[in-house]
Amino acid sequence: MIAGKSCLLAVLSGTLFCAGCAISPEAEDRRRAVEADIEAILSEPLDTERFGTTRRCLAGHEYRSFRAIDDRRVLFESRRGQLWLNTLRVRCLDLRDATVLRVKSISMFGRICEMDSFEAGDWFTWPWYRRWPWHWGASWSTGMTCSLGKFQPVTPDQVDAIEAAIRSK
Repeated sequence: MIAGKSCLLAVLSGTLFCAGCAISPEAEDRRRAVEADIEAILSEPLDTERFGTTRRCLAGHEYRSFRAIDDRRVLFESRRGQLWLNTLRVRCLDLRDATVLRVKSISMFGRICEMDSFEAGDWFTWPWYRRWPWHWGASWSTGMTCSLGKFQPVTPDQVDAIEAAIRSK
């Protein structure tokens, strides 16, 4: 009898959890509209001599910072102001609050490349901060693992338009 109640409780809890994750048709339509707007913004041709072309990898010395635009896009900035937009393969929910990307690179040359996986986190998840009283767990892993896409050159105007499209939803 107790096992039956426990099983029923587990099924009901799982059902409620899945129902909370469901997305409404209106929200899905808005998401698709925003994605279409972003695709239109990124389809604008750029001067390849000035901005370069889409790349599979960036060398470690080619970028100085990154910034999450949303849970699917990361903007990398070079020391000379060049911008690359990386559209991740899937949404990375931990990305918005990230100050550090811990990349697990498949390249041996100090590069970050398409298909490399990473975990998004902040400075306080690094090992040298993981001492008492900050030591909450034994693992370095603090979030979901995400995967990089290609690095597409973008202009500051394109970045502003993409951020405006995202805010409009």
